[in-house]
Amino acid sequence: MAGEIVIVGAGPAGLACAAALRVRGRKSTIFEATDHVAASWHGHYDRLHLHTSKAHSALPGQPMPATFARYPSRRQIIEYLENYARTQGLQIRKHKRVTRIQRLGDWVIGTEDGEQFGASAVVVATGLSRKPVIPDWAKETSFAGTIIHSSDYRNATALNIRKVLVVGFGNSAGEIALECASAGLDVAISVRGPVNIVPRELLGIPSATIAIAERHLPPRIVDALNAPLLWLRYRDLTSFGLQRAAKGPLTTMAERGRTPLIDIGTIAAIRRGDIKVFPGVASLAGSSVRFENGLTFDCDTIVLATGYAPALGSLLPDITWRFPETLRPNRGDLHPHGDQLYFCGFNPATTGLLRQIGIEAEVIASSIVAQAC
Repeated sequence: MAGEIVIVGAGPAGLACAAALRVRGRKSTIFEATDHVAASWHGHYDRLHLHTSKAHSALPGQPMPATFARYPSRRQIIEYLENYARTQGLQIRKHKRVTRIQRLGDWVIGTEDGEQFGASAVVVATGLSRKPVIPDWAKETSFAGTIIHSSDYRNATALNIRKVLVVGFGNSAGEIALECASAGLDVAISVRGPVNIVPRELLGIPSATIAIAERHLPPRIVDALNAPLLWLRYRDLTSFGLQRAAKGPLTTMAERGRTPLIDIGTIAAIRRGDIKVFPGVASLAGSSVRFENGLTFDCDTIVLATGYAPALGSLLPDITWRFPETLRPNRGDLHPHGDQLYFCGFNPATTGLLRQIGIEAEVIASSIVAQAC
């Protein structure tokens, strides 16, 4: 395979890059660790839907079907990505887990089964959600109930419990807490600090569509323009345990890479008292969780919606040289060192991750072709 292009990961980013290369007359091989494409989507919780509309979420060269919901479900996204791989004629080697990517003249890719492959260019498309993040306090053994990460959560019924604490305030946390409350469980959510909240739609227009229209403006200007609308929508939530962040959602995302909660009903449930809000977790004892303000909540299960890490260190032996501070590409870096090692899908965007992936795939494919000339 020396001289070929290898893509690591058959999720949306890997598929999009391979398709963009194919359109430009370049073949590539995708190495996928599991037995199917879109492995992360297969593992998400049941009720997950895109937070961006299908009109802005298709990968290059193939729109989403008209029959899909405006905000496609997890099953619809899996169907779309599987069909995308087939119709685009992509070459995917499944059960091929990459364990090492190293520059030895050409790039050398090592796999779990001991094989090695050479490549002139490599695209790392393993994404932001490779490894669940577990807080230190959750590694204690003093909790009498069950602690799971959101990656292991499927639905409220499967929990088979009465009381649940959801930790975090991202989109997974908001949706899981809302589903559990709708199922009649006693639900609390732990929120460590100030938050940004954006409705999925404003005046019937998807928030992502508004973000796309405003994308050429500086983040602070966009946040200033949108602040009155967000205030009218949510008002002051301090009495419910939520403190508004000093900087707006777009500025926070640009500076810290933190996405806002895209609200699909969680805030209304908090206002009704269906979801209780507590600050950060301080300690565990028996079935009781003690929070930083001294209050406690007894529960059967804790769901950690505490995010993921790219965990690129296990793939790149020179990770500390490449990214000494962050151990991951900086925001917007698709080809950080100009050495034919590319990164796709590591830039969260208010305009939608799938849309962003499509844009990055086109840029990466064009760069690979230009470098070969």
